[in-house]
Amino acid sequence: MNVFDKRYWISLSLFFLWSCQTEREEPTVVDMDYYPLETGKFWVYEVNETIYFGEGDYEEIHYFYRDEITELYINEAGESVYIVNRQRSEDRTEWTNKQVYALRVSDNRLIRLSDNLQEIILVFPLRVNLEWDANGANSHAPHVYTLDAEGPYVVKNRYFPSTVRVLHNDEDDMITIRDIRYNIYAEGVGLVESYYEVFNYCTRNDCLGEQIIQNGRLTHLKLVSDGSI
Repeated sequence: MNVFDKRYWISLSLFFLWSCQTEREEPTVVDMDYYPLETGKFWVYEVNETIYFGEGDYEEIHYFYRDEITELYINEAGESVYIVNRQRSEDRTEWTNKQVYALRVSDNRLIRLSDNLQEIILVFPLRVNLEWDANGANSHAPHVYTLDAEGPYVVKNRYFPSTVRVLHNDEDDMITIRDIRYNIYAEGVGLVESYYEVFNYCTRNDCLGEQIIQNGRLTHLKLVSDGSI
């Protein structure tokens, strides 16, 4: 077993501990039309990524993620805990384990546990201008997410009649930093697009205000297929 496999299974074990399973029983049903959860459900995403290491020094990467809900447990509080296995592939033929994360339903909130950080990604029922503290389940400083748009949307030539956009951050001072992040969720499907663009601009006297990227990353994830096993 290589080092990555050991880390992978250790992470999986941590998620089982987090779930605090007491016994298998039917979970409390929460109406979450924009992120339906059930064992065996999967999503396949195409990912385009650009990583900036310095001025004019960057790398472009193209790959795929496949997220599948592999387990469902009920914790001591009676909350549903879904274990999700994320795999990565360069060609959608050969897949390797990338990450294990968990989704927990608590008080009409959908909480994602990834890399030991709990993030409130959705709050139900959804409505435009709804705001919440994404860090409300951890000890970090407050970070407000806003559901700022709803309506039809097209991803990879697939039409979704009902979607919502959750804005994580929208900042660009044109001088030092650019930070644009959002997720789009479709009714009956779940996450269909995720956009992450965080750059630091060069701030030396000879390049200040020219928006020359010093370092950062752009990751654009789009749904290509989904279903249930």
